[in-house]
Amino acid sequence: MDRRGFIATLAALAVSPAALAAPRGTRGLIIHDSPKPVAALDIRDGEGKPAGLETLKGRAVLLNLWASWCMPCVAEMPALDRLKTSVAAKGIEVVALSLDRGGKLTVVNTYARLGIKSLDIRTDEARSAAEKLDAPALPVTLLIDREGREVARYVGAAEWEGPEAASLLDALAMGRRLTADMAPPQAKLTGPAP
Repeated sequence: MDRRGFIATLAALAVSPAALAAPRGTRGLIIHDSPKPVAALDIRDGEGKPAGLETLKGRAVLLNLWASWCMPCVAEMPALDRLKTSVAAKGIEVVALSLDRGGKLTVVNTYARLGIKSLDIRTDEARSAAEKLDAPALPVTLLIDREGREVARYVGAAEWEGPEAASLLDALAMGRRLTADMAPPQAKLTGPAP
C-alpha cells in the first residue's frame, strides 16, 4: 500500500468506530505466543533530537500510537498522562508516539488542549511507524519487555487506570507472562455534553 492509500485508510478508520478492528476483527489485548522484535523507528523528541526506543534499553515500555484526529486516541491521552508518572517507579516508560503529519506543533497543541503535563513529545518523523509496527488502526498500544521485544498489544482505546491494567503493567514490569484476565476493558467513549 502506498502512503496516500495508507493515510486514506487511517482517515477512514477515524471516522468509523466499527473500522477500528484489527484485520482479523480483533480488538483489545493480543498476547503473543513468543516475543516479537520491534522495528527500528525514527522517533524524535520536542527538540527534533532522536528519541527512539533504543534509548530505553532495560526498561519496559508502553508504546501508544496515536493521532490528534483520532477521537479514541485523544480520549486515552489524559489517562496515559497520569499513568506515566505512576508506573515510572516500576521501570515502565510510557511513550505516546504521534503519527500526525503536523509533527511537534500538532502534539503541542493537542497536549495543551487536553492539559497533558507528563507525556513527552514524541513524533514519527519518517511517518512509517504504523506500517513498520503493523498497526492498521489507531490507537494501538504495544507492550514491550525490558529486552525491547513486543510481548503484547492492545488494539483500540483502553481503560488504563483500572485494576486489570495495573495487573497487566505489574506483570510487564516484573517480566512475568501476561494473561488474558489482565486485559483492560475497552474505554467507553463519550461525546460532548448536549
